[in-house]
Order: sequence, then structure tokens, then C-alpha cells
Amino acid sequence: MAVPRDAVGAGAMIRWADHSLLHLIALFPAILGIAMLLWWRRRRDVADALGDRALVRRLTGTDLHAFPWRRAALLVPAAALLGTAAAGPRWGTAREADVPRRGDVVLVLDASNSMLVQDVAPNRLEREREMARALVARLGGSRVGVVAFAGSAQPLTPLTDDFGAVNLYLDALGPDVVQQDGSSLYAALRSAVNLLDVPVAGTEARPGSIIVVSDGEALEPMSMVQLALEQAVQRRIAVHTIGIGTAAGGPVPDVDPATGRRRGFKKDPETGEEAVSRMAESVLADIAQATGGTFHANPDTRATEQLAAVASSGGAGKGRGATYADNRYEWFLGLALVLIALDALLDHARPQRKDR
Repeated sequence: MAVPRDAVGAGAMIRWADHSLLHLIALFPAILGIAMLLWWRRRRDVADALGDRALVRRLTGTDLHAFPWRRAALLVPAAALLGTAAAGPRWGTAREADVPRRGDVVLVLDASNSMLVQDVAPNRLEREREMARALVARLGGSRVGVVAFAGSAQPLTPLTDDFGAVNLYLDALGPDVVQQDGSSLYAALRSAVNLLDVPVAGTEARPGSIIVVSDGEALEPMSMVQLALEQAVQRRIAVHTIGIGTAAGGPVPDVDPATGRRRGFKKDPETGEEAVSRMAESVLADIAQATGGTFHANPDTRATEQLAAVASSGGAGKGRGATYADNRYEWFLGLALVLIALDALLDHARPQRKDR
């Protein structure tokens, strides 16, 4: 059950649901303005072809040569408001009613080049994004942190219950998020352990969980990964793993980091053949087993729900539900519709000129 939204003045810094649509705020009015100008010029040419301007005005009840400034004053702002609504202005917060506080969860997401392999449709990276979004949607009552990793680890968010912000980072996930090539599960796990709010010894609250979503390939000795796992075990942190990919695997795309364009496929430096990436199921299963976690390979919706429930099962006490910057698009959409309706009403009620 939702509690009332904050007042407009509370947390009124505007954020946007989709920054890629911000250009519509200027584009819609520009298109409408050009369309109105062309329409006016066409109407004026038709009026000139009909004959005397004064006679045409008496016959039609309006001056066809005059630019419709009143309509422009209503419709151009309406177009800008529609563009604003499309971009999704956010301010204030909406939050779910208080729910039992559940355990903190850190999502560790693989951003290495091997996640571009297309052995699962459309590719591993997009499947990983879908999986992460599905997990976040089911983690209400938990705080969620996000760590992306390739050759090094990059914390993207601290532990937060602002799931709107978390989803923005998930949308941006890709090989360009982490600059160093490779795949270091050691760095990823260490970073995730450090993110978790670990209670002091002797408390009843569990410290939380880590969920690793990856193809499992690691370009480092497993002894290094084991060091990070020992740290998790000492702090009673369960590491759950999700494998993305197939045992058969597929060729690894060679993408230009500067342009994002594919340049073919990576080559094995020893054989010169196309490098093939396969899901390392045994690595991911061993990580989960070592910490008391669970392993899932390409899980379905039901398995994802079960994993979210298990991962967030720690914690105690009451806390706020998920909070996020509230999308206020309906304000702008509603005002735009009012302006459009007002234009239609004024046009319909326009008094007809009487012949003189």
C-alpha cells in the first residue's frame, strides 16, 4: 500500500526517467511551429486566390491572412509539455508503506566483453540486465547495491532503497562502464563484501547477501577468488550465483571502445582462431557452495522469485519500503490536454463576423 507522496517542495530537484527523450521538449514545439507556419502560408495563398481580402473576410468570418497567434500561444506550450511528459520528470518521492526490513543485497554484474556473446538471445548482457531488473523488482524491503566488474570492479551504487536510481544504472550497464579489460571475480567479490553493512558480532541480524550474475569466466587463479570467498564466509555473507550463457558458448565480439562499433570477433592469441566464451558453470557453482549460497543457470521467472526471497531473507525490524523519485509526467500531460481542449473550445466558439 502506498503512502502519500511528498509535497512538491520536498525533494524538488528534477530528475528524468529517460534522458534520451529530453530533446523532445524542444523538438515537439519546433515541429508544431513549422507545421503551423506552413499551414498559415498555404491558407494565405488560398485566400489570395479567392479574391479581395476584405470580401474573403466577410464571407469566411475570419481573416485568412492573419497568423493564428492565439492558437500558437496555446498549442506550442502544449507541445513542450507533451515532450516534458515523455521524458518523465521526477521529483519528490513515492514510497511503499512500511514493511519488515529485509536483508541487504549487492548485485555483482559482469560487464566484460564476453557478455556480448550471443549464445543466449539477444545476448548475455541484455539477459543479465533483464535478470537484474527482475531481481530488483522483487527485493522490496531490502537495500540494494550494484557492483559492475570486468578486469576491475566498479561500485555503481551504495546500498539504497531508491530502486529508480538502481534501474538507471542497470540501463547503462555495458563494457564501457569498467575501463579495464578482463574478468576479475576476486575484485568483484571484494568490492561487494565491502559494500555490505555488516552488523557487529553477536547481533541476530544477518548481514545480507551477494548475487553474482556472470558467465563465470575468470582470468585469474581460483586461489585468488577463494581469498574473497573466505572473507565472505567470515562475515556470514552468502554468495548466490546466476550463470548466463551456454556450455557451447559463442565467439566474443571485438568492439571498438571509442565508437562502440563491432570490428568482428576476438582472436585467440595462441591459435589465431576466433575466441569462444563458454559459461563456466562449475566456477559459479563452487562459489555458491563455498558460502552457503545457491546457483542457477539461466533461471526462469519462478527461480528468480525464489532467489530474491532467499537472498533478502536476512535482517530484522521495521524499515521503509522502496523509495524512488516519483514520475510526475501526468501533471504535464494533463496541462497539455487542457491547453489543447481550450484551443478547440475557443475555435468552436469563435464568433462569426457579420457582413458590413
